[in-house]
Parts: sequence; structure tokens; C-alpha cells
Amino acid sequence: METTQGSDFVTVVGIFAGMSRRVRSGGRVKRRPVSEAERAKAVEEYSEAVGHLQHSAFRNLRTSIANIAIFFGVVSGWMIVTGDAEPVALVPMSVSILGGVLGVATYAVRRQPLARYLLIGAVVLAVVGFAGTVIASQVSP
Repeated sequence: METTQGSDFVTVVGIFAGMSRRVRSGGRVKRRPVSEAERAKAVEEYSEAVGHLQHSAFRNLRTSIANIAIFFGVVSGWMIVTGDAEPVALVPMSVSILGGVLGVATYAVRRQPLARYLLIGAVVLAVVGFAGTVIASQVSP
């Protein structure tokens, strides 16, 4: 590693240069020869790992979206049960509850297309219910 003249500390350039040093012959890094079968296997394993990562990311996103619809449904249901809901907002809150029920149904369904349709329905109903509740709270005196 390199040190600057007259100082006792190592420069950043010297640290990175020291980290990248390998056994070299003739100034070039020698790689281990890889057969086509090994290369194809490595590409297949890489593609499989990326596929698993994408699948888990989409599953986590779907779960988060369903949880939001469930939250709106639970809050709306709680407000109706405790009597805090205004009479004008009962219909939109009921729509939010139905969206929450569809959000819970996405957990029970394992078939991909049906779960996606349930999730879309849950989001639409939750958004319509929430928007209706906000509008109803603005309209009522």
C-alpha cells in the first residue's frame, strides 16, 4: 500500500489498489477454465435465483396491498360498531368492509389468477369506500 510522503496514513487509492491485487503472471489475471456445461449450469442457477427473488417480491407486494384493504375494512367496521360513523357515511364504510373481506380472501386463495382478481376487487372497493367516506364527511353538516 502506498503512503503519502511525510505522513503515516494510507491513502484511499492505496487501500483499493491493495484490495484488488491478485497473483498475476505476465500482468494478467488468470481465470480457471470453465466448460460449457458448467457455464450453462451457472446461468440456470442464476436465473432460478432471480425467479425466486421476483416471486417473493411480488408476493410481499400483494400481501401489503391486501393488508391495506383489510385495515380500511377493520377501521370502517369499528367505526360502525362503536357508533362513530355518520349516517351519510354508512354506505361507503360498508363498501370498505367488503373490500377488507376480499383482502382477507386473497390469503385463502392459492390459485394465482383468482387471487389477483380478488386483490384488484379489494383495492377498488377500499378506494371507493375511503373516497366515499371522505366525501360524505365533507358534505354532512
